[in-house]
Parts: sequence; C-alpha cells; structure tokens
Amino acid sequence: MGLAWPHRLWNFTKPHQWNGVAGGGGVGYTLPASLGAALANKRHGRLTVAIGGDGDFMFVPSTLWTAAHHQIPLLYIVHNNRAYHQEYMYLQAMAARHGRGITNADIGTTIKDPFVDYATLAKGFGVYGEGPISDPNALAPVLKRAIAMVKSGQPALLDVVMDQR
Repeated sequence: MGLAWPHRLWNFTKPHQWNGVAGGGGVGYTLPASLGAALANKRHGRLTVAIGGDGDFMFVPSTLWTAAHHQIPLLYIVHNNRAYHQEYMYLQAMAARHGRGITNADIGTTIKDPFVDYATLAKGFGVYGEGPISDPNALAPVLKRAIAMVKSGQPALLDVVMDQR
C-alpha cells in the first residue's frame, strides 16, 4: 500500500482516508469501491474524492445510477488517457521483445473513434458531469463547481483528459 501513487501525494493516517487498491488489478474496481467509501463517509459529512482510469470506469458505469438514485455524494475524477493504457504498454513491450512492430498495439486497447464523453454519460445516469477537460487552466473552476455539488449531497464526475504517458 505504501508504494501506491496516491501515497506519494497525500499522507493517509486514518483508515477512512484510503480504501486501498484492487487485488490482482481488479478491473472495474475503483468506481464501485469509491461509491461504497462515499456511502460510509456520508453520515460523517466527509468529502469523498476518487480518481479512476477511463478503462476501469468502462466496466461499471452503471454505478453512477446508484450514486444518483441514493444521493451518495462522491466526486469521481475520470483519469481519461483514452486507453486501457497498462495493457497497451504491455503489448508494446511484448511486441518489441519479440521483434514485432508495435503499430497494431492500439487495437482493442485504446478508447477512440469515437472518444467517450464521460461527463455526458454521467448526466445520462443523473449525475452532475463536466468535461472532457483537456486544458489544465480550466481545471480549478471546474473542481470548485464539482466540490460544491458534492457538498450539497449529490454525486459529481469530472472527465479530465490526460497525456497517454
């Protein structure tokens, strides 16, 4: 747990501040696990913020309906690199290792043509959504609006586009 990237950014000192990682790289873990944490935090008035990958999100987007239906305050930030990037990088490494070209590594591992608009998807489930946000300068006001929504008791989702590496 101490090696997870969030631990390099924040100091987690209480059990309710971190809900861990999926064992074995569990796909579709982050959104429902985060919603469970948000439900537990709701009665304590704690702000729950989760950052999850776009590929992971694609497995269980219907979790947003549960968040909206039960009014579970959660700020979910989609780390949108438009790929199942761990898999994409693995395929590139294996192709290079075996002396094959990597030009086809994006087949089945990238989320493009069309890009997914996660904010619109969130709105379809009744959740406040903004994005896709690709300009870092636009992020601060968007975060403020989303946090205000969550503090009012509603779930919110931000679709934040990231570089692929």
